[in-house]
Amino acid sequence: MATRRDIIRQMLLATLAGLAGRAGAAGAPLRSLQLVVPTPPGSQPDLIARWLIDPLSQRAGVPGVVLNRPGAAGAIAADTVLAAPADSGALLLGGLDAIAYSHLNSDRRRLDPFIDFVPVGAASRDTWLVVVSKDSPITEVAALLTASRHAPLTYASAGEGSTPHLVTAQFARDLGLAATHVPYRQSFLPDLVARRIDFAIAPTPAMLPQVRGGQLRALASLTDERLEVAPDIPTIRELGWPGQVFYAGLFLFAPSGLSARAGDINRWLLDALRQPDIRARYREAGIEPVEQDVVQVSAAVAARLRRMDAMREAVFGRRQSLRRLDPAAPLQGDPGLWHAARPTPQPPARPVA
Repeated sequence: MATRRDIIRQMLLATLAGLAGRAGAAGAPLRSLQLVVPTPPGSQPDLIARWLIDPLSQRAGVPGVVLNRPGAAGAIAADTVLAAPADSGALLLGGLDAIAYSHLNSDRRRLDPFIDFVPVGAASRDTWLVVVSKDSPITEVAALLTASRHAPLTYASAGEGSTPHLVTAQFARDLGLAATHVPYRQSFLPDLVARRIDFAIAPTPAMLPQVRGGQLRALASLTDERLEVAPDIPTIRELGWPGQVFYAGLFLFAPSGLSARAGDINRWLLDALRQPDIRARYREAGIEPVEQDVVQVSAAVAARLRRMDAMREAVFGRRQSLRRLDPAAPLQGDPGLWHAARPTPQPPARPVA
């Protein structure tokens, strides 16, 4: 008897086959390879793209370039990939925010990660840290609870509805913290270090240099096991809150017109991620490489979409992506699978620091 995993795998393969069948000339040779990132130079996605572009382009046998297209919550980068000719080899390196949720902060149309794009690879798995200033009297997660009983705490994020906002809001709600969200357009690190903000939850690679440099104190990692790069930091699971374990990361998306090359691109990425120098760069930065085939990547994107939708519904009181994935239904062609979200107003504006 086929297992649930076997059924999902067959459905994902059928989806990719269907996309490839409609791709027309997508199998034509590429004339270049472009990694489009929705963040500025020097950001984590940009660094990963620059590490990967040379080995990817070498395997593709074409010139490679990294294109930074920040803005509109990732929509500009997504539009750049969709507008590019198929043989330009334009790929989006980013999280789900740039596709599934970018319409919430822009006037662009809603996009779908399984129809407008094809997930072709996983570039990283990010771990997250709960951090406070080194000068904070708070030295453990339990002390956050105690402090919030005396006065509401403040926490920083990269913006309303961003992944750090959602993760921290859920963390505060589930643990019973009285905490106020303070979104930032620019880096919140100076205010966090100076204790103008009480705490933050953010990706390990962004926080680890300040933790190692003694500017920040890490109270916990939102992981199942202790981090290899920081084994002295306790995990949220061992502290008694396993429901707060959270992993994010970057995916590689091809436009649907390149679906016939999904397997090739995935193999190129896997080969690149196995190179010793690439793995060393990841390890030094505290980033975890991920090795997943096309089917595993599609399943991971679907699972991430469900998790993020649930978090957004918990924080904002409604689901905000275009689609809701029913894991028991086929990925495409069944109107019972995708339920378009009702148009809803933007969340109430908050003061921006």
